[in-house]
Amino acid sequence: MKSPASKITAVVAQHNALVNARFSFAPMQMRLFIALLTRIDFNDEEFQPQFIPFEELLHSKSKKGGSSYEAIADMCRDITKFTVHIEELDEQTRKRKKKPVYLNRPLMAQADYHGEMGGVVASFNPLIMPYLLQLRESGNFTTAEVEQLHKLKSPYSLRIYFLLREYGDFGKRTMTLEQLRFALDIDENEYREFKNLKARVLDKAQDEIATTDIPFTYNVERSGRSAKSIIFSFPPTGTATIMTSIARPVWQQRLIESGVGNRSIATIEAQLSAGEYDEGYVEYVMRVVQSQFRKGKIKKPAGAIYKALVEKYLLEDYAASQTPRQLAKKELPKATEKKEEVAFRLSEVREMYDNPGPYALRQKRADTFEQHLQQVYLQDGFRIEKRGQEDWLVKQS
Repeated sequence: MKSPASKITAVVAQHNALVNARFSFAPMQMRLFIALLTRIDFNDEEFQPQFIPFEELLHSKSKKGGSSYEAIADMCRDITKFTVHIEELDEQTRKRKKKPVYLNRPLMAQADYHGEMGGVVASFNPLIMPYLLQLRESGNFTTAEVEQLHKLKSPYSLRIYFLLREYGDFGKRTMTLEQLRFALDIDENEYREFKNLKARVLDKAQDEIATTDIPFTYNVERSGRSAKSIIFSFPPTGTATIMTSIARPVWQQRLIESGVGNRSIATIEAQLSAGEYDEGYVEYVMRVVQSQFRKGKIKKPAGAIYKALVEKYLLEDYAASQTPRQLAKKELPKATEKKEEVAFRLSEVREMYDNPGPYALRQKRADTFEQHLQQVYLQDGFRIEKRGQEDWLVKQS
């Protein structure tokens, strides 16, 4: 179990099958769901029990006291029975099938009230793992900034927010009334008159989401006097990200292009700052892992890169590769000593640009490879050198 002080991520993600699944939360259940999402890293391979302080589950205006804690205890009991009606994914690709098959999946493995600890210990059910973990492998997911989610009070607003984020690149999404009712788990007997659904769900969501990064307007398509479809319009936003290709150092940009996520890069940056290894080791690891990936020896290069960096198990091999060969056991004259350098094969940089992983596709990048070279490498002090039969990007440090 992670401690109450464990770091949480600024960006969360869901598989699009979960974004479009049928379920509805009570407000406190929604806050627990968001709290657990913030404790998932892109490289996590399984769920771990997480400690969620009571403060994250109570509305900011709620009075702290016996009734509030009783409500949390009741929520813990009820949410363990919570199920999601969701599309089955293809086992190999983890993509949605052309002919959807729906399954009922329990959302939670546990939600235990711990009054003496001042919080709840909870974890998602392992059956939900394909919809929340290792999402870069499927490339079929939607991200959102936690800061934006905390502006939403209504569970319907949260669900509509993610439904619009899925179409963030397009600035428009049309849903039939039947599709919207399905996703929000609104039964036919609820809000039978459209004016009630409009006031209680759509207008309320519009007011709340107006304060986020994807404010929307909507129009109603009708057949006669009956509402048939909702056309949502909003400013195109792409997907939520805190990374841009231009603003980051080259080693970070290379990790992004390899599919390594924000939180993992922060860990690597901390190790670099602590002097546990240098940027040359980062490049060495990426070169080794990419070679293994091309040979079919590994299936998840991003995870392999992160593990090799954090656990440092290739550090001895890297150090050995950097040991200069001695010429007759004589020291080289100082005049011929070379400065430390960082070098990338131009062909590898081009291959990564032409074949970005799902995560890299969601980053802001240059329109052409030449612009990419200029923005990421040449402006950072790299130059192109011919070495043997290959072109290299080289930077002296």
